[in-house]
Amino acid sequence: MTIMRAAEKALDLHITIAGTEPEIWRDLRVPAAITLTDLHKVIQRAFGWDNRHLHMFRSTDAAGQERRFASNDETVMELETEQAAVVTLEDVFSSKSTELVYEYDFGDSWLHEISISGHAVAPAGQLSCIAGANRGPVEDSGGIGGYRELCEILLDPNHERHDDLAKWYSWATNKPAAKFDPQEFDLEKCNRSLARLSPQLGDATPTPEEMAAVVLPAKWLLQRVGADGLELTKDGYLKPAVVAEVMTSLGWEKRWYGGSKRESQTLPVFELRSALQDWGLLRKYKGKLVRTPAGRKAYDDDVRLWGHLADRFAHPRDAGEEVVRRLLVHWLLEDRVPPHDMVGQAVADSLMSAGFRTSDGDDIPDDQGMYLYIDARRTLATLGVFEQEDFFESLLLTSEAGLKFLLEVQRRQNEHHED
Repeated sequence: MTIMRAAEKALDLHITIAGTEPEIWRDLRVPAAITLTDLHKVIQRAFGWDNRHLHMFRSTDAAGQERRFASNDETVMELETEQAAVVTLEDVFSSKSTELVYEYDFGDSWLHEISISGHAVAPAGQLSCIAGANRGPVEDSGGIGGYRELCEILLDPNHERHDDLAKWYSWATNKPAAKFDPQEFDLEKCNRSLARLSPQLGDATPTPEEMAAVVLPAKWLLQRVGADGLELTKDGYLKPAVVAEVMTSLGWEKRWYGGSKRESQTLPVFELRSALQDWGLLRKYKGKLVRTPAGRKAYDDDVRLWGHLADRFAHPRDAGEEVVRRLLVHWLLEDRVPPHDMVGQAVADSLMSAGFRTSDGDDIPDDQGMYLYIDARRTLATLGVFEQEDFFESLLLTSEAGLKFLLEVQRRQNEHHED
């Protein structure tokens, strides 16, 4: 069932990065009551920024009086600022401001000039990009002049600095330099990203229906195991009839194209059963798969199961696995999963930054980073977090319920990290 959201006042914004040629701009529609802190997050996604640097909003009224707004956790060059988290876009423009500027990265000084181009009514919390042109600048490229030079060199394979800057670009962006296109702008992709940001700016409390959707696979298997347990094959796998039942009952036929009903050859079922054992909900006992005490408490309680699954995914037993899962959750929430051919290196680099090496003390190879990433992603895919059906899909899109689950996982990861 689709739930219709209430309508609310919205503002159409025209945002241009000052000094760019050709001009880099976006036309956005956002709630009129959006806070400047949340508008910062919208602008970051719309222009493809990485949110690595400080930022500040500045408004100027008709009398030339300036106001500055910064996020609570930022100290902006010891300037006196107001708190962006409590000031809305509507507040700023209702005070007869004639100009609103968003500055990002005080070193490169990217100035985003913001003006109201219209008024609208839209579903509550909806964020959308109506139009735009050209990709956002590359992070840390040196401001207007540096980015212009970077574009010229990356587009000229004969330039003496091309190879060095191509390597830097790939390292800085996790994207291949050969595909760099300064005129690239994908409106549909931008809107998909904004749509996944929207739930994060509102109430992240999951509804009962959303909880049920996420925990469904785990709940189904816990209930199918039942109070008496399930007989396993002599090799310790689910029997073929049960494997077929899992695939049919959960609607997973499109996830797996093999015709075998053996669990060892049906990866989605194998991953689900293994995950529930790893998370302490099921265990093997005398040739059966049985519920643990935690499984007996949670098998018919969506709220308890939601919390248990979020906590266990956030805190695996292995410290390296925890680093990879934290990275995966961050990428999914920020909508910044690197291209498939760059993921392994990004994961390996993150693990080494956290102090991990191979058993021989060597750098972690990229293929090991890719293996760990795929393992974490498949484990998460055993739950109702993603929209896709294909178990091997590399660019998984999270559902709204899945986003709320990931936010809960991240909250638990951060609590553990702070402790």
